[in-house]
Amino acid sequence: MSDYTTEYNVVFFNAMLNASEQFHFYMDVAYTRSEGSFTSFGVLGADQTVVNQDLDYSMVNEYSDLDFSMFELTYGVSFRVDTNARLYSSVTYMDLTDDQPYVYGDQDGSITYYSAGMTVGF
Repeated sequence: MSDYTTEYNVVFFNAMLNASEQFHFYMDVAYTRSEGSFTSFGVLGADQTVVNQDLDYSMVNEYSDLDFSMFELTYGVSFRVDTNARLYSSVTYMDLTDDQPYVYGDQDGSITYYSAGMTVGF
């Protein structure tokens, strides 16, 4: 028999600076670390047979190991137009590191994206 174990850790930090009545600056930082793996399947019992004796099954439990981390940083500013409306702009950087690329293929990579918009409360 085999057991599947997972470990998931998240660290999150948020800061906001109210520079004036109209301007607000903010920053979000998040780091996620995830791991998952099977324990060894052990030895087959005497009443169980392997159909294809030519294959080595000793490493099967490692085929589904997951091990990746993600870092995300967002920095933005908002401007209050009136009591119910704000304009905002932000930049976000994300980086994913996959330490077990054979499961889903190599998922390593990073992206930077920009956003801007308006929020209206009513």
